[in-house]
Amino acid sequence: MPKTFMQELEESNEPLNLWFELSYAQYLTVPRLVMQSMDIEWQRKMALLLQELDETFDWRPREGRYFVRLRDDRGRFQDAPLADYRRGNCEHLRIRSR
Repeated sequence: MPKTFMQELEESNEPLNLWFELSYAQYLTVPRLVMQSMDIEWQRKMALLLQELDETFDWRPREGRYFVRLRDDRGRFQDAPLADYRRGNCEHLRIRSR
């Protein structure tokens, strides 16, 4: 029987690399709309983890800001369907009920 993700996570010395799998991604980009669509307890945990990160590393740029734009498979910019965190909806993407 294959191990569950939780079992692999508990055994791993590099848990974030385990989650990223074999990708070469340098950044984690998660739409705010998706995170705000999680239940309130999950949001509190995430907010605490992000606050802990801020209190541990001075990682935010002093000048400038990161900016993310979605590109299609040909490299052309396109509208990001999850960009509107105030009025957007991502319920059609939900895999599991709350």
